[in-house]
Amino acid sequence: MLAMAVVAVTNSRRNRRRVPQPMHNSILTGSMRVEEILNGHQDIIQGLLSMKSETFRLLSATNRHISYLFQHSKETTSRWFFKVLKVICALKDEFIRLPDYTAVQHLILEHSEKYRPWFDGCVGAIDGTHVPCVPRRENTDTWINRKGFHSQNVLAACSFDMKFTYMLARYEGSIHDVRILEEAITFYDFPIPPPGKFYLADSGYANKDCFLSPFRRETYHLPEYRRRRTGLGNRKEVFNYTHSSLRNCIERTFGVWKARFKILKGINSYPMKKQVMIPVACAIVHNFIRIVQVGDPFLEQYAADCVPVRGIVDVNADDGFDDGIDGTGPSTGTQPHDSRRGAMNQLRDMMADDM
Repeated sequence: MLAMAVVAVTNSRRNRRRVPQPMHNSILTGSMRVEEILNGHQDIIQGLLSMKSETFRLLSATNRHISYLFQHSKETTSRWFFKVLKVICALKDEFIRLPDYTAVQHLILEHSEKYRPWFDGCVGAIDGTHVPCVPRRENTDTWINRKGFHSQNVLAACSFDMKFTYMLARYEGSIHDVRILEEAITFYDFPIPPPGKFYLADSGYANKDCFLSPFRRETYHLPEYRRRRTGLGNRKEVFNYTHSSLRNCIERTFGVWKARFKILKGINSYPMKKQVMIPVACAIVHNFIRIVQVGDPFLEQYAADCVPVRGIVDVNADDGFDDGIDGTGPSTGTQPHDSRRGAMNQLRDMMADDM
């Protein structure tokens, strides 16, 4: 009887134990699930993949939502994510290319009454943007930016067709834009255009060399002009408004880039080695989509000239996050020569007078 009672109790305990249930229990294989999505309704495809099925097939980007699609663990997903990340970054030179220095860019030609002939030599715009990150514990403070969160300060240049022409992601959020640009030029192959060509930069950068900045201590950002009830007050405001309208392209490019790739706005636990690769990989895919896909809803949303990003989708705006908004910035040990400033100051004055 005692033996029977022991057996009964043991069986009862076994029956009460939680029976393990498989987490990945879809009857579809990974490739079957991908084909189901790609052959489904276009709205579903756009919602899951942030691009059309034709574009996705060209990318062969089957790692998105790989844990669900391929029914594998998070560890496997992370390992393959890094492998795919490295492969995409290896395509940087193929898809993040220099602008055509010999031609006037299409946006300037399209709005010739507004931008020509003053900006015919403009090859693009530069700026920095902050991408949230999770640094290693031993040096977290240097990654905290002016707004109080951990981030990478990513330097980028874009052409006026909203394609990235340069990107550098490796710097802590506390590092000033000016220092990053100087080190990009010195150490990381920032593309310097030929004489007579220039980039647009905001007031955080000095007006020198091949970088044309706005007049300081004057209204600059588009939302500030839109809040005013009066017109443009003087020649400096006319220049600043036109400059801001054209340079707004870099803000809109950042906006669509962050809208498409949610990983650029969220927190992830990848090692910093992976985290610094993510913005560049997303820029490469952004350019790929820009090249091959017509009628992309993200690009169409952000494509309108002279529209502030804050007026499109507020959460994707970088407005008001300028480093050194007075145009001074920190000293990096290399003060510009008067001649280097003088040439761009003369060009800016001439443009303002002519406008």
